[in-house]
Amino acid sequence: PAPAAPLSAAPRPEGDGKVVVYYFYTTIRCPTCRRIEALAEEALRAGFGQALARGALEWHPVNVQPPQHRHYIYDFQLYAKSLIVARFQAGRQVEWKNLAKIWELAWEGRAFLKYVQAEVGEYLRRL
Repeated sequence: PAPAAPLSAAPRPEGDGKVVVYYFYTTIRCPTCRRIEALAEEALRAGFGQALARGALEWHPVNVQPPQHRHYIYDFQLYAKSLIVARFQAGRQVEWKNLAKIWELAWEGRAFLKYVQAEVGEYLRRL
């Protein structure tokens, strides 16, 4: 299946910061991998609809297998399907975090949503 379209609004002025949440996956995905992606998107839409609408927050599911995306494996030290939150300032990435607890919370719906929202909220507060 085709990847979901990124959730983002119009580009923000170059000097403004933004937070980008990436879900990195491979072509072959298990039910847990698909659930993680769906829950992450739900967490962002439910918790940060306004930030998504104004472009302060973006959601990007990315398949790391095509050659043009393999650099993410090295950029974020990926070893499994991962949810990464990254903060950008003036067009440059200034910090990032791998939300590693997604695997243990994947089947704990409400706890997963709270975890992702807390971590993303912390990055948004730094803008």
